[in-house]
Amino acid sequence: MSNGPSGISLSYMLAGHWPYWLPEKAEKHPDELLRARLNYYDSKKSLVEHDLFSLADGLEGRSTNPVSLLLDSLQHPCADLGMDLPSMVEYRYHPEKEIDHLVLGRGPPGGSWHRMDPNLRTLSLAAWMSLPGLPFAEWESRHPPTVEAAAAESPVAQPLCARCSELAKRTKRNGQKVPLSRCSKCYRNGTHTDGNNNTSGAEANAVPREQQHGDGGNVVAVLDERSGKVSVKLLCPPRRNLSLKRQVSKEVETRALISSVAQYYESYVTEMGLARYFMNDTIVTTVVPLDGKCEASGLPERFRNGRWIVAGFNRTTNKRFTVVCNNLVLANGASDLANRLGVKGEGLEMPWVKYELPHLERALERYDDHARTQLKPVLIVGAGLSAADAVTICRSSGIPVVHVYRSRTAGLDKMLPGNVYPEYHEVHKMMKDSNRKHELYTPLPEHTIVDLAIGGDSRRVTVQHLKTGERRELDVSYCAILIGSRPDLRFISSITKGTNQTSDAPCPPVVLIPCPDSETEDETALNHCFGRQPVQPLTMWMFTEQLLSSCLGRKLYWLKNMCAKCKHINLTDKPRHKQRYNSVLGATHAGHCQHQQEEKPASNLTAATGMGLGEDPTKPIDCKNNPIDVDKYTNAVLRTPHAGLYAMGPLVGDNFVRFIPGGALSITAALHKHTEND
Repeated sequence: MSNGPSGISLSYMLAGHWPYWLPEKAEKHPDELLRARLNYYDSKKSLVEHDLFSLADGLEGRSTNPVSLLLDSLQHPCADLGMDLPSMVEYRYHPEKEIDHLVLGRGPPGGSWHRMDPNLRTLSLAAWMSLPGLPFAEWESRHPPTVEAAAAESPVAQPLCARCSELAKRTKRNGQKVPLSRCSKCYRNGTHTDGNNNTSGAEANAVPREQQHGDGGNVVAVLDERSGKVSVKLLCPPRRNLSLKRQVSKEVETRALISSVAQYYESYVTEMGLARYFMNDTIVTTVVPLDGKCEASGLPERFRNGRWIVAGFNRTTNKRFTVVCNNLVLANGASDLANRLGVKGEGLEMPWVKYELPHLERALERYDDHARTQLKPVLIVGAGLSAADAVTICRSSGIPVVHVYRSRTAGLDKMLPGNVYPEYHEVHKMMKDSNRKHELYTPLPEHTIVDLAIGGDSRRVTVQHLKTGERRELDVSYCAILIGSRPDLRFISSITKGTNQTSDAPCPPVVLIPCPDSETEDETALNHCFGRQPVQPLTMWMFTEQLLSSCLGRKLYWLKNMCAKCKHINLTDKPRHKQRYNSVLGATHAGHCQHQQEEKPASNLTAATGMGLGEDPTKPIDCKNNPIDVDKYTNAVLRTPHAGLYAMGPLVGDNFVRFIPGGALSITAALHKHTEND
């Protein structure tokens, strides 16, 4: 499982925290049908022990999973009707009911929330971001989003002169938020900045992490001995300083800051005592089912007691790990991979083409305020909320925007009122009123991108009208393609390959992705069982995954589109564009790259998208339109012959955090029944 809100909620319940409804509060539930059911059943028993089918059958709401609706209706009664009623559920700890488990995640607890812009606000209301047992409002009241005065107590890394030591003592004595850590003489001698106002030399290491400004910029207070005045120096520009910062109404404040939500999820794991179950900063490379069909004689003893083998490596230490388990839960969310348009030139190395909003912001932050106003327009593709955020951020920084989107009638959901979501309504109003002139905003409805190219110093994008076919070339500074994301399911290739096989079929060969610092223990036995070839050099996508944060990794990322045998650019990466580009490449390239047809790109596509596991098995997994097909009351994956596989969260259609604990309840109840039977 992943360490986002889905994995955290499930870990909390598997650790022995079971939900109970409070009968005195349930008597006042607005839903008469649910109230009658609750009165019929024993409230002294947990929801984990009850028949979830009888309790949840017939409930309606914004989720297709009945158990999610059941728990949500008790934790957030009539939330969709605008009611703010107290929760009717309490969690009681039963240490004897604990089910041993392990939560794996790429980063700190919270998952993708740590990769979002911290200065934006959530789509859901703040109360809906709560996880079981610790309401978000209660946590936020104890963790206000301000710079604590205790941050000034950390000593600086460099030796202090007598004057600086006195300033540090005065700071500690007065409890000032901005530490007076340098006198003007030491500041002049020790601080050096480059053209981007970034601190270099000894001063860069002298400013501790605790002395950073609230939004990410390093600050230092300098005392001028002559005038006696204190001035605050900004050593480097604050991170993500392009996000819109304006006075918001009380209605807007009902939505939480993403930075607070990310911190809440990370703090939740520690405060609820779940840290021992979490293994963070890990990459899962392979999931192998052990269903008894493989030759068990070649397996070590420790591999014979489980049904799944999960392999991967630690991102920090590059150490490989192997986990054997009886049950596997897929909870890796929907935002691992950004969607691509699949247009000509998209597979080439173009650093000015961005697919995520934080990447666009970091690129624009390299310019000062004056340079931003001199930039060529930023081309933004998409009609969703991320595209609206990008439009708002660029316009608030004085950067012109060209907005390309397909539907002229694009609009917001009726559940998003204008007084709570004013920034999105402002953008969508301009999108609909495309005939008027707007400041720093040029809408292009019913258009799409057909080509990306670099000519000299210019960056050209060719757009085409969907109805008339008219094309135009635009010179832009950046192109942001914000058309959603999809889950990364490459590690379950063995599961998707086995979906169409009969139960008597032999164990399918699995391509395991080797990891750095691979241990040799049991390698021969595993290769013998899974038909794995000897360890090959690190594959390109795994190599770039490890180097994702380095400059070298970004430089080499484009190599994933290189043909492994002839090193020609593989323009036929997407099967649906194969015929178009084969005609462009000509007979010479086609004859030289015949092996491209032999590599079966369709199987690679299946492995990456989880095709075969969805409600429509002929289409890839889409968290909104084609989620993984699961049993609605146990969350067990249906379209696989392997037992012990579960899914929850956005992968099964629960795209709101408030519905995620319902999936955790289903899986906990199912595993509890299996444990009792065993």
